[in-house]
Amino acid sequence: MTDEFVQIQNSIELLMQDKMPQEVVNRAMNKFTKKTIAKGDILVHQGAVQKEIYFVTSGLLRSYYIDMNGNDVTRFFSKEGSVLCYEILFDHKPSNRSVEALEECVIMAIPCNDLKKLIEDHLYCMKAYTTLLERKLEYKIQRESSFLLKSATERYLDFKKRYPTLEKRINQAYIASYIGITPVSLSRIRRTIEEEN
Repeated sequence: MTDEFVQIQNSIELLMQDKMPQEVVNRAMNKFTKKTIAKGDILVHQGAVQKEIYFVTSGLLRSYYIDMNGNDVTRFFSKEGSVLCYEILFDHKPSNRSVEALEECVIMAIPCNDLKKLIEDHLYCMKAYTTLLERKLEYKIQRESSFLLKSATERYLDFKKRYPTLEKRINQAYIASYIGITPVSLSRIRRTIEEEN
């Protein structure tokens, strides 16, 4: 069993608050492929049909859209311990966004069909997948209400709360894109917060 698979197992057990059954470990551990993604490389291309699900074991990635006006809009950031693209498991449509490595990353990839079979065959995997989808839905609801109800300053503070260790690892333009403002506006917000503290 590789260190990377142990990391996946530990993350899932933490999510589930329950030990992964040995039968699941035995079936799952040989389904994963370790991949290294160079900084700046695109892991998922907008418009491509994705055939794998990714577990991030080290590094940092950014999921983003290019909107109809050509603007780069950051959807979310994925760091160590994150699962990427599991929402497409039962839907083999072209991806509506891209995923870019902001740092050199090590990921563990599993083919969608293999993960789908694990979910169908093991209640533990079904529960883990359901929990991940619930968290994804909760995140989407929070993001939507944030843009409808909160100021840019509040969205920036929410970013800091959600990603407390990432601000120094992420380009200011990507943070601005994530909260829906320009880098100049983000600089102004940061300056105002510093002056108030």
